[in-house]
Order: sequence, then C-alpha cells, then structure tokens
Amino acid sequence: MPRDIQIVTRPVRQITMSTGRPWSEFRSDYERAVPNFDHLEAVGVALSGSGWDAITRLSNATAVDGFVNFFVFDPSPVMHLNGSTGNAVTYLIGNIIKAEPGFRQHPGCFLYVPLRVVIASDESGNAQLTIDHPADLLSAYGDPVLDSVAKEFCRVFAALLTQLDVPVPPELAHAS
Repeated sequence: MPRDIQIVTRPVRQITMSTGRPWSEFRSDYERAVPNFDHLEAVGVALSGSGWDAITRLSNATAVDGFVNFFVFDPSPVMHLNGSTGNAVTYLIGNIIKAEPGFRQHPGCFLYVPLRVVIASDESGNAQLTIDHPADLLSAYGDPVLDSVAKEFCRVFAALLTQLDVPVPPELAHAS
C-alpha cells in the first residue's frame, strides 16, 4: 500500500497589532464582539434534522459580527504561579458558514480554520492582538476555493478590527 507524503513550505506573515488599551479591557471588548460558540446547541440543530438552513440561522444569530469563539485557552493564571507577570489568551475563531466551501473542497484545511488569535499583554500591560495571515495559511493548498475562503476571513477580521477600534493592517484590508 503506497503512502503519499506532501510537504509544503511557504512564508506565513504573523501580524501583531497594538491596541493601545489595557489587556483586560481589550479582552472583554473582544469577547463581547466574538461570543463563544455553543457546541451543544449546534449538535442539537444537526441532530434535529433541520438541515443546513437551521445551521445558517444559528450561525447568523451567534456570529453577529462575523466570528464565534470555538475554543479559548488562557494559560496566564498557571504561568503566574511561577512568577510570570504577563498575560496571553489564545482563541480559535471562525464562522462555520463561511468556512464550509473550504471544508467541501478540502476538509484538511481545518488545520488552519478556525483561525488562531492571541491577545497578549505588552511590557506596559496593553493588549496586542496577533494573527497569522489567513491567505498565507490556506495558500498551502494552492486552491482558488480556499483562496476565496481566506479572502473572506480577512474581510471579516478587518471588519472586526474596525469594530474594536484597532487599525486594520493593509495586508488584511487588501488581501487577495
């Protein structure tokens, strides 16, 4: 049984934006704009037999600003036990409706979707928001469908930054 191994090397732009706001304040603002995804509700909708239209309605009701949090990881309290004073929290964010064309084309693209976002404190205690450019992540597949998913995620993320009063980097605003 032959095995196929593919290795793709490509540059990935990591974008870090200073928010100019205290870490905890910005984190609260971010979490209001990107609410937690209710896995049990989504499973209930899927099991109800209501179909894709019901999932779309659920997504539109929860991802009102474009994204939801699928997972949150906050190691800060544990790190503080050993004397670290910084803060950082990682989010896996996305929109299942916007991601579906990519999944249909190549389910393995979910290595990069949902997107990984980090809010970390800088040396003055202000929040920095960091993301890897979605177009760079999905470029590994060399597929126009995935390129369009990446472009849509850039558009929605840029709108989120605008809502959060964070300057939008040109790399996200003009993603192609």
